[in-house]
Amino acid sequence: MTIQEEVAAPSAERQVQRVGPKFDRLSRALPDPQRLAELREDPAAIAPERALVFEIASTVVDFHRALRQISGLEFLGEDEDELEPNDDFATTDKDGNRRDDKAVPRRLFFTLPDAAALRELVSLWNRYRSGENITRPHTEWKRVFAHLSDIRPWGPQDRVTDDTKQEWLERLRDFPDEPVRFEVEFWYRATTALRYRAHQRLAEAIGEAGGQLLDQAMIPEIRYDAALVEVRPEFVKSILDHPDIGLAAFDEVMVLRPQSLVTDTHGPDLDEASETEPDEETELSPPVAALLDGMPMAQHHKLAGRLEIDDPDDFAAQYGQTDQLVHGTSMASLILHGDLNRAVPTGPVNRRLYVRPVMYPQQVGFDDFEERMPPNKLAIDLIWRAFIRMFEGEGDVEPTATTVRIVNMSLGDLNRRFAGILSPWARLIDFLAWQHGVLILVSAGNIPDPVSLEEGLAWADFEDAAPEEREAILLKAILRNRAHRRLLAPSEGLNCLTIGAAHVDEISPNGAGAMAVDPYASPFLPNPSSAQGLGYLKGVKPEILLPGGREHVRTLTNTAPISLIPARRPGRYFGIGAAAPGTAGELSRKLNFSGTSISTALATHGALRILEALEKLPEEPPHPSVDPTFHAVVLKSLLVHAAKWDPEIAAKIEKISRDNGTGHWEHRRDDAARLLGFGVVDIDRVIDCAEHRATLIGWNTIHAKETDEFRIPIPTDLENLGGFRAVTATAAWLSPLNVNHRMYRMAKLEISHGGDKRLSLGVENAKDQPSHNSFGRGTVFHRRWTGEDAMPFVDEGDIVLNVSCKPSAGDLDIPIPYAVAVTLEVGEDVRVDVYERVKARLKQRVAVPAA
Repeated sequence: MTIQEEVAAPSAERQVQRVGPKFDRLSRALPDPQRLAELREDPAAIAPERALVFEIASTVVDFHRALRQISGLEFLGEDEDELEPNDDFATTDKDGNRRDDKAVPRRLFFTLPDAAALRELVSLWNRYRSGENITRPHTEWKRVFAHLSDIRPWGPQDRVTDDTKQEWLERLRDFPDEPVRFEVEFWYRATTALRYRAHQRLAEAIGEAGGQLLDQAMIPEIRYDAALVEVRPEFVKSILDHPDIGLAAFDEVMVLRPQSLVTDTHGPDLDEASETEPDEETELSPPVAALLDGMPMAQHHKLAGRLEIDDPDDFAAQYGQTDQLVHGTSMASLILHGDLNRAVPTGPVNRRLYVRPVMYPQQVGFDDFEERMPPNKLAIDLIWRAFIRMFEGEGDVEPTATTVRIVNMSLGDLNRRFAGILSPWARLIDFLAWQHGVLILVSAGNIPDPVSLEEGLAWADFEDAAPEEREAILLKAILRNRAHRRLLAPSEGLNCLTIGAAHVDEISPNGAGAMAVDPYASPFLPNPSSAQGLGYLKGVKPEILLPGGREHVRTLTNTAPISLIPARRPGRYFGIGAAAPGTAGELSRKLNFSGTSISTALATHGALRILEALEKLPEEPPHPSVDPTFHAVVLKSLLVHAAKWDPEIAAKIEKISRDNGTGHWEHRRDDAARLLGFGVVDIDRVIDCAEHRATLIGWNTIHAKETDEFRIPIPTDLENLGGFRAVTATAAWLSPLNVNHRMYRMAKLEISHGGDKRLSLGVENAKDQPSHNSFGRGTVFHRRWTGEDAMPFVDEGDIVLNVSCKPSAGDLDIPIPYAVAVTLEVGEDVRVDVYERVKARLKQRVAVPAA
């Protein structure tokens, strides 16, 4: 089958004009050792053993096939971006006509050639430029050359990103005499000898400059090879002033990045603490949830006897005072108890919590402390070692958390915001989730940056505006600045669930702090500081929102133009209630907290509540017990299944997006999805029984190119009966990864109708949800159908849904674990007991085995 090319490319003669000079220089130098040495000295030249980037304007050129035909051309990685249409490249319509109103898709392939590979590459190019036929097995190179928008070395401008330059310049300005720490990421080479040589060269360069190598890590499973270094400020200044010499010109180096900064930006005021009541002692089951965070106050009334703390690095010794035990205490409290401000508590859960400390307090400024990850360690390596210890064992220590199925990571790297390329940390948690069959819940991150409002708007104008108008003003500004409010690593991962903070809590409105105001009227929006999607390949991220406190915003100036920042401390005005240390070490205090860390802990609490509900179901048809190996995907599916958009808020965001100049409806829908994900979660929807609603779950493994059929019986009372009805279907899975492939995630699952496209109920695709093109780009497929039409049943009175599996990043020959949840619900005016009717029809179908 011939795949239609979607990009119009220039003629061969034009390609020779455009990129021919680079090949010509290489062709002259390869036979001449002196010229070849000159190439190696020029960081702007293509040379052996230097990363070479092929920029290909095409969606169908099979570069991997071409790559396999040249020995010595080592593949390093791949990415994608877009080109503005120009005289040489433009997209085409189905008839082959140029479209100058649409960006051109471009794929970037990173390779590392030896001298022999470059000679063969030049030989193929010479045949292309002279019009000779390129024969098998090299035929794909003709298409590569035809769609080559550029071929260039990976140079200093690639290794020192704009974000890195900005961070370094700010640090040199604020702390001109302080040493600078940064991370060096290497190209992951195919052999140990090449990787060792890269580290040796780095160590020599850093040592000669009077710096030191603090840490290094190599994780083959995700092709990660990096080091953490500390250097004098003048070393960094020399890189900025002369990037073409020194470390930024090292061919072994992929990129230089600021050190990961993992901390909490929402510090509380302990003086605002109130009292809590101690819990009754009860027998608890082994942990199924783990918390990687700061050290909790283990003897707090809400935590005593409920924690299994594993602290092999003795981070507890770094806490000088008990009032520093803040972040871990609040996270553990929320996971075990939920929001302590609720009038009707949802906890405590009936299981202990495994805790692995990965942060401790460090001095910030003159007399302030923040809990951060260790300053002399690579954060990713600490997380890697924590999982190894939990599930595989470390040294002579047996695995410490074999019963765990949920891992809470309320952590985010403020120095690494998602910009289209998956971070190593995201790749790591994706691998760990797949390897160990666990559900990893990650906070989207809190963005502390100011948001600039429209010119001419003073603080009094914003503060005095009606709530709905104030909401619209800020939403418009946030969407306009979305490029600077992206997800924090590692929350862009695909196998994890990413949690955003919903603008809701249990505190009655009682004013605001000085120069602060509650900006939103709706509880269905994310907090202003909650990081936005979309995720990798424009997938839905964050997937779900949970309560994160009704965050207020404040300004630093009264006069126009003004910028807004999140109120750092909730005080008594807003927030989620959680255990906290007292200023004098009291064990009974609680405080209000806000942010995505809080929301993530509540998601873990919700997952534990769902698991308890599943375990309480009678072990009889139609309630088979869930195999624990499927707990991760079942809980993942049900957490997302409990989410949906608020129609009014979705419409409001789309209108603002249109006013901001977004023309296409799907792009406006994407703007809503980047804020809302799949929606705000209502855990009770999947736990509580209700007459008008029935939720069914299933789980299985599936292979590539297989389809599983699910039949959901419809109450016979609904046949030919009008009135509101809705069907919600969610599939969640864990996927193996191909880190060498642009699509990365190897297994793609979809839910589709298996018979009647209106599902025997007269329903159609709901408008208040992400666009259909973004449904299954991660490891969750979540779709909702609604309708009101009366219609006769088809498909034997069943909703028939198919779950299919497709390979998306290379060959897939292993079973994929997945779970599917389906809810059928009707409006309250439809007098049908859906729950009991569905349950009765299910029992009729289940064959009860003889005793």
